[in-house]
Amino acid sequence: MILVFGTICLDRIHRVPRLPKPGGYVEISESTTGLGGEAANTAFALQKWKATFKLIGNSLGTGITSELIYSYLKNCHLQHAVTPKMANPSPICEIMVTPDGQRTMFGLGFANLDHFSDPNLVKDLAASWLTVDPNLGDSSIVAAKNARDLGAKIYWMDFPVPKSKNALPYQPGDVWQSSTDQFGESQNVAKNIEFISQFHEQTGALVILSDGKYGFYACGASLPARHFQPFHVTPQIDSTGAGDCFRAGMIYSLDLNKSLSDCFAFAAAAGSLACRGLGATATIPTLDEIHQLLAEQTKTLATYD
Repeated sequence: MILVFGTICLDRIHRVPRLPKPGGYVEISESTTGLGGEAANTAFALQKWKATFKLIGNSLGTGITSELIYSYLKNCHLQHAVTPKMANPSPICEIMVTPDGQRTMFGLGFANLDHFSDPNLVKDLAASWLTVDPNLGDSSIVAAKNARDLGAKIYWMDFPVPKSKNALPYQPGDVWQSSTDQFGESQNVAKNIEFISQFHEQTGALVILSDGKYGFYACGASLPARHFQPFHVTPQIDSTGAGDCFRAGMIYSLDLNKSLSDCFAFAAAAGSLACRGLGATATIPTLDEIHQLLAEQTKTLATYD
């Protein structure tokens, strides 16, 4: 079983022609709301692929926004998510999406989510994998320890790098994933290769650094640091949740004991297909769609070996 411990929130997504200058104005051309949060996005993909998993998230608060988030969980067949009942502000993510598919995010109610979550909910759950995100702070770290004590491998999403102020005890067998939005530098192959090489050397973990439409970088025990080409999917409307879908693809494939190259290909295809619509959960691909893309773009797939 896969445990997904992390953020569940409401996403409010807005398409804009550009981000305004300070004091400026732009007209929103389209808006929508939907389920959001790194954990919820990842869990929805796993649900769609019929994986065995359990979603454990933060408290959704009380009131109208909380009820709306619960309704989206039900619509995504995630109504069995475990969420503590607390009186916190319901977390909301405001997302501005520009024509290049990039998103800029503003959060409300995220600052203290570690106080509105319960890492002990994973304490007695045996699992092959646990994946966590940093929005739940110390709760995510305790959840990872609890799961590791029961034999689970840990998939870290967007956590600090080794030797930084808040670095964590990453281990061989762990997977760490983030993006060039936070580490490295987009399109700088040499810098990103150096970054993942040093990270792996210091921890022994499998290190993955995504670079949006420019592919991703990875380095592991049996994998020298390298750059992987992206799969090409059109249209590319919104990259919100693409990294979460990539993570879902990786952990889904790892749990099935697929080869590393197959894991990467599945995850990259899934992440690319997730960008076709507005919102993180709008166009999560089916297994058939992923396998069709892999079959169609055999040239890209061949470079993963």
